[in-house]
Amino acid sequence: MGIDSMRVGTGRCSPLLVGGLFIVCLILICNWWTLSSENLELVHQIDELNEQLKISAEEKDQCVTLRSKLEQRYKQMEDDIAYLHVRLEKQNDLEKKNDELKDSIAICKSELDSLNILDAKRKENKKLQEELDRVKDEMEKLTLAYNAPANNIKSNPTLAPTRKVVDASQLHLVRDSAIRISVAGQRGLKYHQIPILPTDPPGAVRLAPRLSVTMLKGRGTFLKIQGKKGTAMKIY
Repeated sequence: MGIDSMRVGTGRCSPLLVGGLFIVCLILICNWWTLSSENLELVHQIDELNEQLKISAEEKDQCVTLRSKLEQRYKQMEDDIAYLHVRLEKQNDLEKKNDELKDSIAICKSELDSLNILDAKRKENKKLQEELDRVKDEMEKLTLAYNAPANNIKSNPTLAPTRKVVDASQLHLVRDSAIRISVAGQRGLKYHQIPILPTDPPGAVRLAPRLSVTMLKGRGTFLKIQGKKGTAMKIY
């Protein structure tokens, strides 16, 4: 009804209506242009956001992968730290044992040196004992040769005297001052390495002890090689 009222009796539209329509179309075209431009920008932004989302997704995957790798590496480092800690404890124990072994080796070396010294002393003592036994044997032989009769000395070539032995039948009278009497039964430990033990019967008459340490002198005394009661006499 409004449009019909605007008609001016003819079939043409009024210029006002045409101008209004033109302005409306122009406004619509401007709006369309503006909206299409904004839409195009929004589409570009959406594409950029999609690209950024893809990049973010890839970066997220990389971050997740890197995180998993870092977690594995962290776990591996923890295992390595635990292993190194155990190894360090073992090394400390080995160092302590090594120090103990060094002390034991030092003690063993000192004991070995002591044993070597003791062994050397034992060998030396053994040699000295053998030498002492040999000297004792020689002393016994010399003692036996010293106390043996002249006939036995003659018959044994090993005990042969260095000078000519005079037989008892060839002896001449000598002075009393050149005679010394030694009682064999009273020599004892000093000569025979045995205690003094009396061999005479209990009721036998024994010589006085002074005869074993003093020189007996007297005129007209006849000496015999074999005396009574086991008394041995030596003439020098």
